[in-house]
Amino acid sequence: MKKKIISLFLVGVLAVSSAALFSGCGDSDYPVAVANFEIKEKPSKVVVLDPNAADIISYIGYDVNMIGRSDEVNQEWLSIVPSFGSATQPDINAIVEGNTDVVFATEDMSKENKELIEEKGIKVITLSEAITQTQLHTNYITLGKILGGAESGTLKAESAYDELLAEMDKQKIMAEEARESDIPYEVCYLYSEDGQLKMMTSGTYGDMLLSYTGSVNVAVNETETMVEFSNLKVANPDYVFYDSEETLKIIKENDTLKSLKAVKDKKTLMVTSEEMHRQGNTALETLEKMIGFMYPSLAKQDVSSSDENGATESTQTEAKSLAEDYKINLKDLKLEYEQDNDNVLAMQKRLFDLGYIDDNENVTGYYGDVTKAAVKAFQKNSEIKETGTADNETLVAMFKEDAVSNKSDDDKKSESSESSKSE
Repeated sequence: MKKKIISLFLVGVLAVSSAALFSGCGDSDYPVAVANFEIKEKPSKVVVLDPNAADIISYIGYDVNMIGRSDEVNQEWLSIVPSFGSATQPDINAIVEGNTDVVFATEDMSKENKELIEEKGIKVITLSEAITQTQLHTNYITLGKILGGAESGTLKAESAYDELLAEMDKQKIMAEEARESDIPYEVCYLYSEDGQLKMMTSGTYGDMLLSYTGSVNVAVNETETMVEFSNLKVANPDYVFYDSEETLKIIKENDTLKSLKAVKDKKTLMVTSEEMHRQGNTALETLEKMIGFMYPSLAKQDVSSSDENGATESTQTEAKSLAEDYKINLKDLKLEYEQDNDNVLAMQKRLFDLGYIDDNENVTGYYGDVTKAAVKAFQKNSEIKETGTADNETLVAMFKEDAVSNKSDDDKKSESSESSKSE
């Protein structure tokens, strides 16, 4: 499976600048008419300021034409592309000096900056986020036409879109097969805006993404995003996904919400707004993340590969990860001081088992001074930079089967003896 991943819904409504059209005649794929404008020549240099557009462009395979991006385009696989500033305040000189053909902007870019770019004869295109699957398809085809031409670009985009849906269907089937019951799980996605708790409702991209986990969104019949606590209590979802630490704090401070089955059973997972609102590579990763949390047997783990004769390659001898045993998904995970969540709790359990936390009463889910000191001690023993912050490198090392222990030899012998007796 290629690293180009699924999508989210970009609306097929294009806001295009009135900049001068490309001059000259290209191959048989051009000129191409899109919305209310015409492109006469294939763009060879594009700057992508919109992270959502970047996800789709990358998934289709036109990221090779990217000469610049905004800071908001922070996808790991696009980090090699130079940053041209922020999405709202890009480095216009860099855009001009790069002989850019097209800029894919966000709706937040100021009219003044758009006009400054247009004055240099550079086309500025804005894609709105799609809501329906039809709009998603339209956006794929639109980007394909712009970057690859009427025939070649359309075929390439159509293929990518079909692959996207196939990957999503594959994930859903795997989840349904992993579920022990015929009854699907009920889930919800909570997020906060201006201190108000809201819920992902039906008819949205996020709702579709939740459905591909093989689950049912408890807000399937809701039209209002504002959360009615009493209704959510009646629905009592099996899993709760949330967008930020701020949202988790609201959940834990509300008597009704913290009594939910998912919250009491610690079946809550942070899935950021970025993860829930990107249309290409990020979306499939997000789906894998949610499914891996709900079904630990499907969580991505490093495994050895074999050749056609069944021989295991010696390059894949890395120690086994115990993350699944602790019910934590380490992919891109970073934990910091003063966070309070289930991932911190899993890390503390691991630190306790390794001897870095002495008292089990400090395994609370809150990343305080004791946990910070324990993380620093583990980093020191593991020859990792001592920051006290559990970055991804630290977490991956911590959950390896051969992670450096802080227990004395006597403690280890005692544990081994107790284990033998129990057997």
